[in-house]
Amino acid sequence: MTGTHAFVPPPAAAVSGPHAADVSASLVEQAAAIRRGELSSHELTRMYLERIDALDAFEVINAFILSRGDDVLAEAARLDELQASGRLAGPLHGIPLGIKDNLFTAGTVTSGGTAVLGTFIPDADATAVRLLKEAGALVLGKTNLHECSFGITSNNPHYGAVRNPYDPLRIPGGSSGGSGAAVAARLCSAAMGSDSGGSVRIPAALCGVVGLKPTLGRVSRGRTFGLSWSYDVVGPIARTAEDAAALLRVIASGSDPLDPFASRDPSGAVLPETVAADATRLRGLRVGIPDGYFAADNTPDVDRVLARTYRLLEDAGAVLVPVSVEGVEQATHTGFLTVIPEAVVLTGQALREAGVPGGIVAALDRFGADVRAALGGQVGPEAQPVPAFAYAEAMARTVPAIRRGFADALAEVDVLLTATTPATAVPIAEDVTMRHNGRTADTFETFIRYTFCVSMAGLPAISVPAGVDQAGLPIGVQFVGQPWSEAKLLEIACAYERLAHS
Repeated sequence: MTGTHAFVPPPAAAVSGPHAADVSASLVEQAAAIRRGELSSHELTRMYLERIDALDAFEVINAFILSRGDDVLAEAARLDELQASGRLAGPLHGIPLGIKDNLFTAGTVTSGGTAVLGTFIPDADATAVRLLKEAGALVLGKTNLHECSFGITSNNPHYGAVRNPYDPLRIPGGSSGGSGAAVAARLCSAAMGSDSGGSVRIPAALCGVVGLKPTLGRVSRGRTFGLSWSYDVVGPIARTAEDAAALLRVIASGSDPLDPFASRDPSGAVLPETVAADATRLRGLRVGIPDGYFAADNTPDVDRVLARTYRLLEDAGAVLVPVSVEGVEQATHTGFLTVIPEAVVLTGQALREAGVPGGIVAALDRFGADVRAALGGQVGPEAQPVPAFAYAEAMARTVPAIRRGFADALAEVDVLLTATTPATAVPIAEDVTMRHNGRTADTFETFIRYTFCVSMAGLPAISVPAGVDQAGLPIGVQFVGQPWSEAKLLEIACAYERLAHS
């Protein structure tokens, strides 16, 4: 598989610029070529760096806050020497990755997308980054993001707006927008992101690539600048579901003293070494189609792509089952009641770890407008914080009710299928409010409609490309599974990709 999707052609940036054809293979194909000695890590890394230099200007895509240049080339050369001696570091030997700039990278600035932390250089890697390196991957550079991961546009006030490779005047989604844009434009083999309410899946959908949100706890958040301990996960953005599977096998951490939530599948099952991509795997699959909340406010193009997806699945032998997810209408309001207080705690922790004096109150004026408003509403002279009882009631009553709603919906089916987002990428100028189905709507709340609730339920989900709108902008669909069912989700996503190429 070449990392392209028949329903969503690659953006112009992916097929232009230096070495476009040479980097067109998927991560899995690149890793195999390196193992066979047909491609060197140094060569692949050099090609990506040259593409970043040529295509990733501030006003063009702006996916990377920094690339590691000579340092990563030297590391690639050492991996080539290792291979020449007959040894491989691991399954990702020599693969250059983009790393969202909220995951700690030892010796390399980790800013969390904010100027307040713009000079912080960690002395140790995030657990996920450490596991990737141990598997042989290279940190090509740090990808741009929505400041403090608190937003879905990646319109960063300090490092510049990330631009969608399909239309540089539009958002790429967020908060992992740099990772999504970099993968879509073929500026790296794949990238890592984090997802609290859709921050991997939304940019994947808007940039025409694959984004996997693992089960809460599958991947350690150790040494990351977090947003919410209740919902944060680390996950891959890749060109294909098979690539996402290869990355998940590496970063699935098990228990980790740096993250008390991190654990292994309670059933003892392990992720398989390969993912079956045969479309016949869809035969007999029971696919739940949620009604109501999930079907009420899509654009006509999104509904058209969903309808085609239904037909494809049915033609492949899947059984579509109408389902309801009770209580999901409360998700966005409840999510903000819980995320914002947790974000204050985690942001304060990040400032202390980076040695920023005075904490959030002293640094408040150094944040961008939207993050400053969110934090300033909780601490500082004009604070009106979320009441403790409201947070407690949300966590004790409403969040469990939403989780029961998803559990009930999944009880009679193998997987749920929704649109990833109700609309395609909007202009950067509409990063606060947008035109949606003939009215003015809140941009943040519109794009998290189908993803935030899944995060609150702690469930695994994967967004895959499914089509384009009339302007050629990508549309993604989201498969949602039972806890710890990533192997099944990835198999379904791979089979669906096969349908797209049949």
